[in-house]
Amino acid sequence: MTVEMTMHKHKLSGRTIVGNGCLYVFLVALAVVFLFPYAFMVCRGLMTNTRFAAPVMHFFPDRIKLSNYVHAFNEGGFGMPLVNSLWLCLLTSVLTAVSSLVPAYAFTRLKWIGKNVMFAFMMATVMLPGIATQVPLYVMYSQFGMLNTFFPLFVPNLLFGGAMNVFLARQFLLSHPNEMYESATIDGAGPFRSFLSITIPLSKTIFLYIAVSVFMGMWGDYYTPSIYITLDSAPKTFALALYQSLWSQNNIAHPEWTFSACTVLSVTPTVLYAVFQKYLVQGIATAGIKG
Repeated sequence: MTVEMTMHKHKLSGRTIVGNGCLYVFLVALAVVFLFPYAFMVCRGLMTNTRFAAPVMHFFPDRIKLSNYVHAFNEGGFGMPLVNSLWLCLLTSVLTAVSSLVPAYAFTRLKWIGKNVMFAFMMATVMLPGIATQVPLYVMYSQFGMLNTFFPLFVPNLLFGGAMNVFLARQFLLSHPNEMYESATIDGAGPFRSFLSITIPLSKTIFLYIAVSVFMGMWGDYYTPSIYITLDSAPKTFALALYQSLWSQNNIAHPEWTFSACTVLSVTPTVLYAVFQKYLVQGIATAGIKG
């Protein structure tokens, strides 16, 4: 009996090894497929202009030319768009996170007539396609004189940051114990003081989740700026400048600079995710504790 059990265990362990081996081979092959375009972009951004323009396409650079990054943001014209995107994404991410916590606090901790109806109406706007509001928004910003400026890109985030962000913040605030707010009320703290003293310090996780998500979404967005920024003399974001440079004479003469700028554009969200991965996972996990 013992011999049969031992042979059975050996068969199971052999099957496990084969199964794990096949799984690892599949995952490695999948990783190669996904990483190949990124590796191709990095290598092309480190090439010399001569090797890039060679009749035969080369994958690896003849020598690593880090000065391509310096030239891309100086002579290539991507320096000021990079600065514009940095401050604009930082401002928008902070504004969205703050303006999402304010209505979320009102929906969870304040008592007022029509609260549930207003929350249901807000969530119903999620079903409205974004493309359906583009023409009215464009006309409105045009009449306000905001075209070819950055105002259309961050002003909407002053107005309660989007329905889904408010929903996630509300779900997160529902996990806070009611006793803390009741104790603060007994001690004489009003709603505003409770929001500043209790809600904000305890909402670091969801704040970072919303802020980082908005930053990553806006960082690579070239479509929205392309609607409101149409003049060549107008300030541009990094992604929009990269998109427009594909048809420029500068890209034809030095395409390696464009690949260098694309590497910076793509590596920024990767670094953000790696740094704030813990908060991103905690934020979305904690938001689903209470419904």
